[in-house]
Amino acid sequence: MAINTGLLSSQGLVIMDSLGTSSFILTFLLGGTILIGSFVIVILLRSKALGISRFFLAGVLFFLILHLDTFLLFTTQFIRKYPHLLGVSFPTLFLIGPTYYFFVKSFNNPRFTLSRMDLLHLLPFLAMTGFQIYFYLKPLAYKRQVVEYYYSYLPSNDFSIGDWLNANLYMVLIASYTFASIYYLNRHDKKNSVLLKRISKVLIVVSTLYMVLQTGFIVQGTSAIISEIVLASLLAITILLLGYWVVDIRALAPLAKGKYETSPLTQKESTTIQQNLVDKINEEQLYLNPKLKINDIARAIHTPSHHISQVLNRNMHTNFYDFINEYRIIEAKKMLLNGALKKLSIQAIGLECGFNNKTSFYRAFKKFTGKTPSEVIKEKAGSDLPADYK
Repeated sequence: MAINTGLLSSQGLVIMDSLGTSSFILTFLLGGTILIGSFVIVILLRSKALGISRFFLAGVLFFLILHLDTFLLFTTQFIRKYPHLLGVSFPTLFLIGPTYYFFVKSFNNPRFTLSRMDLLHLLPFLAMTGFQIYFYLKPLAYKRQVVEYYYSYLPSNDFSIGDWLNANLYMVLIASYTFASIYYLNRHDKKNSVLLKRISKVLIVVSTLYMVLQTGFIVQGTSAIISEIVLASLLAITILLLGYWVVDIRALAPLAKGKYETSPLTQKESTTIQQNLVDKINEEQLYLNPKLKINDIARAIHTPSHHISQVLNRNMHTNFYDFINEYRIIEAKKMLLNGALKKLSIQAIGLECGFNNKTSFYRAFKKFTGKTPSEVIKEKAGSDLPADYK
């Protein structure tokens, strides 16, 4: 069916005139949020103590801000002058979910790296990029018709599942990845899960509310510009909340800024110490020594112990005992899964891996794996262990 451009344009002007004050206020809100969000991104990128996770969180904020830019194009009516900008940033919305998930996984894991399988998370983004390129190649007149259609009242009898998916698919994706992030936190990260779960729950609430409102707008036949005003306000509040919580995230990370701010240790020297530390631990399996102290490692790599502490805290986001115990738990888990229980008890395996007693072994095992040794064995064997192994 042909689109009456003149009628749609007049409808759009009527809508914009009736919402003039609201649109004016929202424009300032969006502009201010974009400035604040950009400032927070700069702070994040400079927070080296957060490791690679800062890039992922900065990415989430950046993609959200790009979406606010789209709203701003409509509220200022710039989109009418530059219809080629319609939907240019739309594909990046499909990166928010995966990027947030990687942020959660990398937050307390300084050795986090992306694998080839992680590239599969980019498939929705790539698919939408292809669709956007196809749309971008359309004639200018067609894009102007689409823009005017968004400004018009949308008849509710044209509602379809396709309309709903087009408006909400990326939010479904964000909600799904956020649920996956909470699941990951419950299993792997007890240390920082409180704040991260809070952020995740807010994202779930926002994405759910966004979809409910969007559905209502579609069913009621509300004009796109009205829905954009409401949804943009919701998104702006979300960005401001995330920006505020970045302060808490930075406080959570063991930055030890005051303690090390006068240290003469350069970044290059820190990286060298970190590499020497990891190499020595792996090559000589020093973690198997139950009496291992930081001074022992300092002598082994010819580095002052306070420099090692600084590297562990600021570069690797951990402390000496957690660093060593993580190696011990990796070794213990390997022994448990490779049949060591045929010769040794669970407690004996813990002692073999460098723990002084059963209590410290079980506590560390639960901390780093989220399970007890018995639970790990049961999962592998698929049957109950004998009573004397529990």
